[in-house]
Amino acid sequence: MRTLAALGSWLFVASALAGCQDEFPLGSWGERPTNGQGGTAPGAGGAGGTSGGTMRADPTCGEVGVPGPVNAAGPLTTMGQSNIGTTNLYTDWSWPAPTDSLEWDLLPESDPPHDGYYWAHQFSFVNGLTGFFGLQAHGGFQLPPTTDDPTPKVDFTKMAVFWIGGSTLPAELGDVPYPNARVLVVSGRGTEWTTIHAKYEWSACTAYRLRIEKDGTDPNGNVWYGAWIEDRSSLVLTKVGRMAVPPDWGQFSRLSTTITTRIDDKPPSVTTCDQPEPASAIFGTPSGNEGQLWPVGSNRFQSPLRCPSSRFTELPEGVRHEIGLSSGL
Repeated sequence: MRTLAALGSWLFVASALAGCQDEFPLGSWGERPTNGQGGTAPGAGGAGGTSGGTMRADPTCGEVGVPGPVNAAGPLTTMGQSNIGTTNLYTDWSWPAPTDSLEWDLLPESDPPHDGYYWAHQFSFVNGLTGFFGLQAHGGFQLPPTTDDPTPKVDFTKMAVFWIGGSTLPAELGDVPYPNARVLVVSGRGTEWTTIHAKYEWSACTAYRLRIEKDGTDPNGNVWYGAWIEDRSSLVLTKVGRMAVPPDWGQFSRLSTTITTRIDDKPPSVTTCDQPEPASAIFGTPSGNEGQLWPVGSNRFQSPLRCPSSRFTELPEGVRHEIGLSSGL
């Protein structure tokens, strides 16, 4: 989670879906046999192991694939400001129909000792705003003030982060209690977000199954959407929390995106391309409606390009995102 002061440089990601035509498609894969509903994949299952047919195979650390090219170098400056930094990676998922739930696997293959990264799935509602759900390495968790020290402090730590656009959304914490989880409204670039961020001690080379889906209605008729993470090694299921959106927002739309981005606001600032620590993670091919819908995926780098530091590797059941390669991964 960003602090309020640090939010600005991150929020450009929220407009990524609108700018796809300006970026770099690198191929597509993942289409499943169709049955009029987009098909049910062999081996597909619902997130958290709850339903949806035979369980999908978990991603494994070091899965073999053929790496694609590292991105080309971008300009050193953009609009008069430094453009030095890692190049974000996006895998766009095109769905055959709107969905009621999204579920996907995420396996961080490395644990950067100091640098911050966010591995997130961006979604939007058919008639509503955008959201994100994912894991962070060394994200900025804002600690509650104390009577002895009312100045806000930030703990850079491992977290699960759930965002939905809008400042008046009802929100509730899940299995991680306050003060290790918080609801916070943040704003930047004319956009306000309701966020839930919870400390979550993920481990490298452990697969996690993430899910967002409906979780009831509130007394005003708003629809709750919950966010869950299952540790696939221990099978412990953690509810991060839930938020309620207006009923007319509808289902999840037919385009979503998995994203790897460095947390550029975590100090120290980057002045050379070899400063960021390397990081790698596998995103499994997502499914919708607990394994009933499957998308087609397409990779792209951010635009404008930044340091030549990122690449994709397409895998049988997903894609590897590598970032910070200029520092020696």
